Amino acid sequence: MERTDISSKDKSTSSADRTRAAGGPLALMLPPDPAVLVEARRLVGEGSTRMDELAVCASQDPVVVIELLRVANAMYFSEGRPPITSVKTAAIRLGADVLLETFNKLAERASVEDPEVSRWFELHRVRCKRASIVSSILSEALARPLLDECQVAALLMFVGEMIAVMHLKERYTKLANEASRSALLFRLAQDFKFDVESMSVSYLRRHGTPEGILMVLDRDSVIRAKDRVVMKPICMAAGELVDAFDQNRLDKLAPGKQIPPKSALRILMMSEPQYLKVYERVSEFLFSFRVLEERKQEAARKSQGKAPAGSASARSASSSPSSKQLQTEIQSILDEELDDDLDDVGNELDEVEALAVEDDDIEEAEETQVEELDEPLGASLKEFNLRPEAAASKTVARVATTEKKPEGTPIIHTKKGTQFLSDIAGMLGEAKTSQELLAQILAKLVTPGPFEKAAIIVVSKDRKKAIVVACRGPALGGGQTLSLDDPLNPLAQCLSRVQSYGRNKNNVSPFGSRAFAVAPLDADHDTPVALYADCGKNGALTFESRRIFRAVVGILNKRLPTLPGGIPVEVSDN
Repeated sequence: MERTDISSKDKSTSSADRTRAAGGPLALMLPPDPAVLVEARRLVGEGSTRMDELAVCASQDPVVVIELLRVANAMYFSEGRPPITSVKTAAIRLGADVLLETFNKLAERASVEDPEVSRWFELHRVRCKRASIVSSILSEALARPLLDECQVAALLMFVGEMIAVMHLKERYTKLANEASRSALLFRLAQDFKFDVESMSVSYLRRHGTPEGILMVLDRDSVIRAKDRVVMKPICMAAGELVDAFDQNRLDKLAPGKQIPPKSALRILMMSEPQYLKVYERVSEFLFSFRVLEERKQEAARKSQGKAPAGSASARSASSSPSSKQLQTEIQSILDEELDDDLDDVGNELDEVEALAVEDDDIEEAEETQVEELDEPLGASLKEFNLRPEAAASKTVARVATTEKKPEGTPIIHTKKGTQFLSDIAGMLGEAKTSQELLAQILAKLVTPGPFEKAAIIVVSKDRKKAIVVACRGPALGGGQTLSLDDPLNPLAQCLSRVQSYGRNKNNVSPFGSRAFAVAPLDADHDTPVALYADCGKNGALTFESRRIFRAVVGILNKRLPTLPGGIPVEVSDN
């Protein structure tokens, strides 16, 4: 028998040689996801399908991608051209007829009959899918031209564990149910001489995966092309983030925490603002994906209640509640989570990084940066157009509507956060005026909300001063004013977007807090109005508190134009 091409670096070479003759792990034909395959065949059959759509669908399953790359890079099709390393390029090269033939052959592979073996196999398939999407988030920020290749490499990161499940079957499931992942990998290497990473590289090499992808997955390989070096740490970091989330320790990798010395995230050397955005997007995606999977599992349980266990229909239901959703389920998550920030990452990071001064150059912020008025308060109120007669005249809403509640209350992926927004939604429906609503929101953000202080701040006509017109929490009072001479002050930037800060030290904080958030409000007022909240001088702005603040601002700015009135002014000119 012809010798399999296995790198001398592979630690499991001798084991692979012994098992190959007996139809061992390198000869396995991994089963594809039936729902992905059905959808891919449908898209090819339509004829008018864009290759982008087909690539998104095929990229849901590492088994399908392995086969597409193998066929596309076969000598008959490549004709000496550079190897194909992306799903879209592979689909274009193969064409509709060969694609359909490839999918039909994949459909002939035997499925996994044992429910427990199938459960673990699908678990690792899903891990591959999530790592692929996380790598695309990292690539968006760090190496956009390499996004497609990083996505493919990360999709194949856990193929070794899929092979281990199929090869060892009940022996694997028994170990997996008893041990943690790190202990499981150790036991596989010790008890079965099965090194997951090296077996994965050997398997992929045998099945025609190009070296450009294998070098990313092989820890011992060295990528010599300077423009591709970043691919390996991006994919390793993606796998690290997915594993941390599964082990409920993602917070250990949060911005501001000490990243482990051997972490791939250290190699990427992201700036603090850059890592903050990436971490938020990754967290949002992983939580969203978990919710999606829970819904799919619930649909599968209902379907299995109607179909015999182990039947083809039950297995298909466990993969997806609807084949139509497969093409867009990940893309929709990316659209929602990435388009807001990462597609505009260049513009936003320029602004945020301007605020990211090195720690050595930052002086400790004072407890509050408030100025005393040199003139009577009544005269000062005119600068902010806070005259009583102006507020009294606003008896009609700016936007006529019959809706009592905003459409689509945002979802926070914790029970506490979801309940908080549900309470906010109730306030939106019951409020009669914008003053009443804003006063209630201030109180809610502080008690029992995630913030220590909250305030409504109005900027003066000349944009040189700001005044607190209503507030809740300690160390703040109505009538306090701030100088906006510093161009880095977020209030001086005309409040174009939600901004949140969580640095250990911050010299642009309006009131000395190290962790604060500020955002523009669409209030009926002649000068800019902001909602401000902070977590105290030494507090921390958590991921959940950022999400809550952004969600509250979003739904407030939809509701305020539909209410009569202006802003609450809890200051007096007497």
